[in-house]
Amino acid sequence: MKVPWLSRNAIADKASDLLLGYETMTGEKIHPPVPVEKIIEKYLGIRLGHVNFENRLGMKGVLGATYVKAKLILIDETLAQREKTGRACFTCAHETGHWVLHRQYVQEAQRTEGKEVIICREVDSKQPIEWQADYFAGCLLMPEKPLREAFNAVCGADVLYMENIRSTVKSSAVLIESCVENWPMIAEATMEAGRFENVSKQAMIIRLQDLGLLVNLTSEKLGWRKNSRN
Repeated sequence: MKVPWLSRNAIADKASDLLLGYETMTGEKIHPPVPVEKIIEKYLGIRLGHVNFENRLGMKGVLGATYVKAKLILIDETLAQREKTGRACFTCAHETGHWVLHRQYVQEAQRTEGKEVIICREVDSKQPIEWQADYFAGCLLMPEKPLREAFNAVCGADVLYMENIRSTVKSSAVLIESCVENWPMIAEATMEAGRFENVSKQAMIIRLQDLGLLVNLTSEKLGWRKNSRN
């Protein structure tokens, strides 16, 4: 599905508006971890469930789906495992992004083409509609103000520039050296400082880059290590 271009600021504003709406409804200030499932069910009034998508749709690699007319979000049941909490919450926030940003286009497609669902597959992650939902999810789960505060508490007020791939200091007395191989530690320390308990380290490091708090000056990509958790 084609969607109009949206700036990062516009997407971030939509996520902020959603958080503010939930705060207004509940009368409580949101602090991390952001209760994304409560936002979906109690504020947006959307049913949330888990399903085996391979059995349901006959498709592999489906993580979530948003059924606009039915007001239903489904997450693949493999994400219900405890060690995948970060991935599950991000998928919930991603589908919420589709609801907030894209449901009007699904409604239009439903009238003209009979389609009423957005199916999210890993192979489609680079598509504009999926990128927008991913960026929304990062903004929703890791709001800028508390994230900056947590990062500053751990790393200081200055931007971290990663000039080396590996650490040049072997001493355990050094808490964190800003190099590519240490990015999981940077993410984890920031998560602990800000109580971002329902996000993955991968999502955190991407969000820190998006906000310009961490800049990779090497040619090495901040890829995800398969043997890392979350």
